[in-house]
Amino acid sequence: MASIPDLADLQLLADVVTHGSIGAAAAAHGLSQPQASRRMTRLERQLGVPILIRSNRGTALTPAGKVVVDWATLLLSAAQNFSTSVAMLRTTQRHDMSVAVSMTIAEHRAPAWLADMAQHHPEVHLTVTVGNSSEVAALVREGKAALGFVETSARLPGLRRHWIGGDRLLVAVPPGHPWADRDGIGPSELAEAGVLVRETGSGTRDTLESALAAHGLTLTPGTTLASNAALKAAAAAGVGPVVLSELSLRPELAERRLVGVEVRGLDLGRDFWAVIRPHDTLPEAARAVMEAALRLGNSL
Repeated sequence: MASIPDLADLQLLADVVTHGSIGAAAAAHGLSQPQASRRMTRLERQLGVPILIRSNRGTALTPAGKVVVDWATLLLSAAQNFSTSVAMLRTTQRHDMSVAVSMTIAEHRAPAWLADMAQHHPEVHLTVTVGNSSEVAALVREGKAALGFVETSARLPGLRRHWIGGDRLLVAVPPGHPWADRDGIGPSELAEAGVLVRETGSGTRDTLESALAAHGLTLTPGTTLASNAALKAAAAAGVGPVVLSELSLRPELAERRLVGVEVRGLDLGRDFWAVIRPHDTLPEAARAVMEAALRLGNSL
């Protein structure tokens, strides 16, 4: 098979005709005139026919050159159509999907999943909404998110769920707190201590209340805040004990701004779930996100 001319050389030839000289075409391509001349000479040698007549008045086409330019124009047009069609194909292959994620998962699990998706599934464009577990569940039920991730072990009516890992809650206090030097506390002490907690509807709050209810206890909350960062700052300032995910408390525990407190006999473990509507067919993009969540869920 005969070698196919470089499309860039054919475009340069077409521009020589359009601009009337090699020098003007070279400038349009960001080339020096000697560079453009060498490329035209190479093209003539490759095709085996003279294409250009060079003179002091400019550059003109030979009879064979006129035919070559006509054919080159067709080829360049086809190449442009090819590039446009491939770009359209990329657009049609892109998958846009809304995902809702609860706060602890958004802070400590989702970044690894999103990085994995960007690397292995660049065609999937995710729009991520962060809220508490109840808000996430509502977004999925209403069809505003194709997939949700929640951190509550409570059943969520109207949703189908898939286990993707878990963590546990931890009670933490500043080093000077009376609980800091104790071997542990009892569930009733925790229930009555006015601990700093997340708002009703959060997976953290649901887990804590369910764990205490298993002992016949009702939580008497202290200050309620919707931000993990605000809760940790308030606890470090001495406002009260805080109950949050162990994942969220790692930096403060490592720096001894807060210390963990064991609660004897109280199970504060919880599960993470991916949730969808019961009769929805899970899109391929959503399955890819869930696979990333399962693969990387407990890697931290």
